[in-house]
Amino acid sequence: MENKNIRVFFSKTGRAVYISHLDLYRLFQRAIKRAKLPVWETEGFNPHVYITFALPLALGTAGLCESLDTKLTEDISTDELVKRFNDALPRDIRVISAGEQVRKPTEIALSEYEAEFDCDDAAFDAFLSAEHIPAEKKTKRGIAELDLKQHINVLERRPGYLRFTFPSGQEFNINAGLLFDAFEKISGTEIYSLHITRTEIKCADGENFR
Repeated sequence: MENKNIRVFFSKTGRAVYISHLDLYRLFQRAIKRAKLPVWETEGFNPHVYITFALPLALGTAGLCESLDTKLTEDISTDELVKRFNDALPRDIRVISAGEQVRKPTEIALSEYEAEFDCDDAAFDAFLSAEHIPAEKKTKRGIAELDLKQHINVLERRPGYLRFTFPSGQEFNINAGLLFDAFEKISGTEIYSLHITRTEIKCADGENFR
């Protein structure tokens, strides 16, 4: 058969949030070999298992909708693929589903996040309602100044909880952690605990990336 493109969706939670993107890449390569999955290998002097990630997750952030693309050289059911992946992966990384690649990674425009945190809620509300939320973003060219207020869309807010979206994609991406770094810097108020989870990845038309 011709190589079959496939997209695998997985979650990254618990202790796995501290696995860097490079280490995650290596972890999946090892899992594929351990599970004896029929994944295509690149050619040339240094052949390796072919996998690509649509939107790398920031270190320390959990994810419920992460994805990787690969190519299969043999027919295998999606149920079997999911089972063999999970048998070879650590417990805090779980493959949820697999199927056809529907949308292109270049179509990704937004990420939706949930954040649970412990801080002065009144101070955080005042921070969110400010006209501007200045922050510094690291880029390949150095440090860029940006106004998070122009980019955040708050979907739900209650004490100790925030659900919101930030731009995501290959051209422009904002790390959700920047919001909370900016809060501590601007307000002088400490966040005692913080757990951020990416819950959805959306394309420009509002549809989920799949």
